[in-house]
Amino acid sequence: MIYNRKVLYKIASMAFYTWFLITACHEEDFNTDPGAFLRFENDTVSFDTVFSTIGSATRFIKIYNPHKQSIRIDRVYIKNGNQSDFKMNLDGISGNTIENIEIRAEDSIYMFFEVTVNPNDPVEFSPFIKTDSVFLEYNSNQQKILLLAYGQNANYIPSKSNKGGVELIDLKGSTQIWDDPRPYIVYGIIYIDNGNLIIPAGTKVYLWGGLTKAIDGNGNSFFYNDGRIIIGPNASIKVEGTKEKPVVFQGVRLEPFYQNIPGQWSGIFLDKMSRGNEFNYTEIKNNLIGIIADSLSECKIQNTIIYNNSLYGVYASSADLFMSNCLIYNQGSSSLYFTTGGNYEVNYCTVVNFGNTDPSVYLSNARCIDVPFCSEIYEYPLKSTFVNSVITGSDEDELWMMEKSTSNFEPKFQNCLFRIKDLIKEFPQFNSLYAFDCINYERFNSLFKDISNDNFHPDTLSVLEKKAIPIPGITTDLDDRTRDVLMPDIGCYEYFVK
Repeated sequence: MIYNRKVLYKIASMAFYTWFLITACHEEDFNTDPGAFLRFENDTVSFDTVFSTIGSATRFIKIYNPHKQSIRIDRVYIKNGNQSDFKMNLDGISGNTIENIEIRAEDSIYMFFEVTVNPNDPVEFSPFIKTDSVFLEYNSNQQKILLLAYGQNANYIPSKSNKGGVELIDLKGSTQIWDDPRPYIVYGIIYIDNGNLIIPAGTKVYLWGGLTKAIDGNGNSFFYNDGRIIIGPNASIKVEGTKEKPVVFQGVRLEPFYQNIPGQWSGIFLDKMSRGNEFNYTEIKNNLIGIIADSLSECKIQNTIIYNNSLYGVYASSADLFMSNCLIYNQGSSSLYFTTGGNYEVNYCTVVNFGNTDPSVYLSNARCIDVPFCSEIYEYPLKSTFVNSVITGSDEDELWMMEKSTSNFEPKFQNCLFRIKDLIKEFPQFNSLYAFDCINYERFNSLFKDISNDNFHPDTLSVLEKKAIPIPGITTDLDDRTRDVLMPDIGCYEYFVK
């Protein structure tokens, strides 16, 4: 049968009208189950560029609806509203509050964010890190996305171009002070020599680190960890933090995900013969090794917290080290590793090591050079004194010692709490020769307030209370609270009642 053009047009019009009526009468079937959640690519939108001039940047995040029905988002809003430094565009709609957004079944939409930064604003008006939050409300649920941007200019040491490089900073007999209120960002490896580096209270030091590939003189590739401060033999570093304004060393990634990730930078190295180094009220975290003290270097570490490092908290070899009121915890290996001898004095410190089989404290007067053969061994006399300190963790032996009989080996533990078992087999006279008024403690209940949240203050009725002896010159704890004059507590914290 052959239809003319008018008949065909009439049939097509009727078909379209019928389809329109059917779709117009159909109501969208929405999922209203409070247990039906949307999925985000990430829970943080990060603007990880450090601005050097006024400018803006845009980032986006994808939101998925994995369910078989559509979901209607009642409201999406930026917490700080019109006062926020961030702007939002959701599915083509701009504004800091957007309502009635639909995501079809098994579909997705994009959220775009823009931040505008003037990095030269004064510190009091423009902090280094700008944050805000986006909330999505639907089906009686509320989900949150964090917005994070590096908002302020910084001091780049030596420059941004040194990432993956090594730079000698010759102070030529002078003193350099990092006292700018803006943070300091260290790129690559810097070697400071022939002078003194002073870091005043409240300074923030960020190190741009990570695994870096390089080429040696023969054209061979090798890898090393970037983000390192080395203090040369003719230089010193003095970190002058206070309880109210500690000095913080950490990596550049400040998103919540990276808050407790180790290995983000390399560490602070004290080269051979470097003397007069001091750290007071300092926080060192998330690197490979907190502080490395090489042979015949000297360092005083007081009121300092070192944690979340891939290997060691403090690694010292034939060094002179004095520590007091320090908290060292959550290392990939030992918290304190003193090898190849040296002179060490550790007072009122809490050294804990949970989650691995390495001891919290390792002491040795020798070091094997050609592991595993050990045909070549370096030796140096060791003298170490631990007073009023905690040495514990999840292993049965959190203190371990290795003695080479041809060199002097003089460890001493006075009024300490430690956890040991097999060490007694290696040193049968340990308790009579090396330990005085100490406690070998295997249980953790009532020892600290909350180990799971890294709260190492003494708990109520803790065995640490009133078991220490007064030490002249150390009258306060890590919290700057006055210690009991006659019967202080073991560890970096004195017990207190709120």
